Amino acid sequence: MKISTPEAQGISSKALERFVDKLKEQKIPVHSILMARHGHMIMEAYYQPYDKEKLHRMFSETKSYTSLGIGLLVSDGVIRLEDKICQYFPEYLPGKVHPWLEEMTIKDMLRMETCHNMTTYKKTSTTENWVRSFFQTVPTHRPGQIFMYDTSASHTLCALVEKLTGQKLLDFLKDRILRQIGFSEESYIMEDPFGVSMGGAGLMAKPTDMLKVGLMLLNGGKDPDDYGKEDGRQVYPKEYLDQALKFQTSTIMNSWSSMYLLDWGYGFQFWKMPGNGFAMIGLGSQNTMCFPEQDMVITMTSDTQGIPNGSDMILNLIRTEIFEQLSDQPLPELGETEQKLWKEKLEKLELPVLEDWGGENVSQMVNGKDYKFYVNKEGFYRMRLSFETDQTGVLEYENECGSHQILFGMGNNQIGMFPEYDQLCASSGAWCSKDTFHVCCQLIDESVAAVHFKLVFAENGTMTILMKKTEETKFNEFQGVYTAVG
Repeated sequence: MKISTPEAQGISSKALERFVDKLKEQKIPVHSILMARHGHMIMEAYYQPYDKEKLHRMFSETKSYTSLGIGLLVSDGVIRLEDKICQYFPEYLPGKVHPWLEEMTIKDMLRMETCHNMTTYKKTSTTENWVRSFFQTVPTHRPGQIFMYDTSASHTLCALVEKLTGQKLLDFLKDRILRQIGFSEESYIMEDPFGVSMGGAGLMAKPTDMLKVGLMLLNGGKDPDDYGKEDGRQVYPKEYLDQALKFQTSTIMNSWSSMYLLDWGYGFQFWKMPGNGFAMIGLGSQNTMCFPEQDMVITMTSDTQGIPNGSDMILNLIRTEIFEQLSDQPLPELGETEQKLWKEKLEKLELPVLEDWGGENVSQMVNGKDYKFYVNKEGFYRMRLSFETDQTGVLEYENECGSHQILFGMGNNQIGMFPEYDQLCASSGAWCSKDTFHVCCQLIDESVAAVHFKLVFAENGTMTILMKKTEETKFNEFQGVYTAVG
């Protein structure tokens, strides 16, 4: 991948710096920012503890990779877009197949125009085969009519690729295209409980991987190293991309973000964007956005779950701080000192840290004190808040599974393992009033989310805790309000 200064590609480093500063002002928990223009990477930034080598959960960006796998099978003549999906999974069909299910095509599924009004495997028991549930769930409407976001469709299409190729989806893509453009070998897609790659949400990859794929797509399926060359090496069939990346169906009333009320639309597992752009979009603002008019690819990883309109805020800042500052001509380069300062600023970026309110608090009264919970449905028995130093503390809790500790920083993030789930997290704590302490654990592993603990200490010796999690499927016990007595 070619690398350039921003100025050489028509945007100032100062504009990029304002973009970074605005994201911080709006308290967006960003994990990485990568930008390319005219086929050259002009920005690569990671927020500690993330770095360029760390794999990141991309959630629904995975759907676009499933589409790329389907596209290869179409180009190879193995399947047709008009094929009925039922013909490929006779083993999962009910005794009497509903006519709406029977008429559903691969094309319907790519466009999210299935016969289901939700993801089917979320409606079934945890022991139900995810692919089988897609065929066993009674349809709600005729397919091919309206856009209804259905992750089980993507999962089933992924299962189709794996069934017909005998390979895992990502291995198939690596062999055919991804290895050619330098996609990381250590990347993988998480599997469902039955061994099928989670083709709707399970990709673990590096942000640079996503940027390379974005450049390939914006370059009409050609090698990113040959960006803009008429005779560039074709690594992916352009005929399928021409269909996959264009407007296929309306998303109005059924979108992931309020901005999509503008009805930018949907392709084949790709979102449409303004100015004939397109994007791979994942939960929490894992975004790879391609803009032909600006000749730009922007990859961002973040965690906007629980932040109202967080994705919209990012898109608005891209418009005001990036697009409105673009030039068709190269700009004067920064001086040596300015370049050094900009580089140092990028190297010091880190995940958000909770801020202390600055007034007096009850830390001495509660430090190291055991609080025993009243009977509760989640089985929490005891909790203790301890301050080891003025920069670190420990939240200890006991439940039916034993005693567990969460190490947090004050004015800093402490990296550790979230108990019971053994997932990496970055945790900080702070007093948000005289009697209220907040601990935030930012999950930075296969789960990208946050778990919050708000502890309120009363003069009568009780402690009430509010717990909230933003993780999609797990950490459910860390939800609710409970009272304990000291």
